[in-house]
Amino acid sequence: MKDKITNRFVTGGYVSPEYFCNRNDESQRILNAISSRRNLTLISLRRIGKTGLLKHVKYLLEHSENPYAVIYVDLLPSMNGNEMLNLISSSLIRLKKEEKNFFGKILSALASMRPVLTIDSLTGEPALELKVDSSSGIQSGFDQLLKLIPDIKHNIVFIFDEFQQISNYPEKNIEQMLRTIIQTHPLIPFIFSGSSRHMLENMFLSAGRPFYQSSELMYLDRIKESDYRKFITEQFLKGNKKINSEAITKIFEWTRLHTYYVQYICSLLFEMNNKIVELNHVSRIFHQVLCDFEPQFITYRNLIPTHQFRLLQAIAAEDGVAHPTAGNFITSHNLTSASSVATSLKALQEKEMIVYDNNKWIVYDVFFSRWLEYNYGR
Repeated sequence: MKDKITNRFVTGGYVSPEYFCNRNDESQRILNAISSRRNLTLISLRRIGKTGLLKHVKYLLEHSENPYAVIYVDLLPSMNGNEMLNLISSSLIRLKKEEKNFFGKILSALASMRPVLTIDSLTGEPALELKVDSSSGIQSGFDQLLKLIPDIKHNIVFIFDEFQQISNYPEKNIEQMLRTIIQTHPLIPFIFSGSSRHMLENMFLSAGRPFYQSSELMYLDRIKESDYRKFITEQFLKGNKKINSEAITKIFEWTRLHTYYVQYICSLLFEMNNKIVELNHVSRIFHQVLCDFEPQFITYRNLIPTHQFRLLQAIAAEDGVAHPTAGNFITSHNLTSASSVATSLKALQEKEMIVYDNNKWIVYDVFFSRWLEYNYGR
């Protein structure tokens, strides 16, 4: 069959609970917030499984005894309020795409914004392109869309993924506008999420910001090692394969238990012809990954200033460092000075090349970190 999944380890997005590892407690917490009409903000590192968890919750809501209509919007591609409104309206259309009457109502409600129906080139799903000239136009458009909510015969929930993106919009009052709209619809739960802890905490914990204390904060950590070990073992067994416990341990250590990287390594191991996966097979896959990604990492090296790249190498070689401006760290890695390291550290953080996690600075991309470590001193 065209859509049949042959690899038990999916890396390209959420499929169904069968391919999703646990997260029962986290899922239930989000579901409880939704059923109680509480807004919730989910914060995590990139590639820990935040979006997968949200898609899993979406699946559970849509397949429950009393299903919800879930309006899921990934804001990462959006650059301004107009594009945000396009994404919201397109999500609404897809929700009720079989009902021509509902589609007509959306077009009518947004008529002043000259809506143009398009087809997403990647998904083949319908989408709307709107032309909004002002912040007031964006607010008016959102208000008009929410007036259509009674036409949806289910409970409804909004999920905004990568919500911190609105802080980068040129419109300066987007936060205030969204907060005003959300306050006027207290029975609709809103789930926000993002991978920038600093930006989201500023947004929801700073007294001067519109979203101050308007949402419960939830921090997503790595999947429990015991749960992930059981999941990996069972997935291999379902494919008539086995994987040694030592091999799983090595995967966890090398990937720092980051969901995406664990899934990626396991997917490559699953594709191998071996019926039993052992330590030597894992090492072979690690080397393959470093070779496959090397052209991309060389590009990084060529684009990053030398002093910043040397700091990246040093952090990777240590597999993370708590005090990068300490004299012994600077001396042992032939860096220049504490002030230079501090400047480079700030620049790398802004570029999201490094992140502070578990009380130390680490290179954000695990594969890049392992490549830097492997090539350190060569």
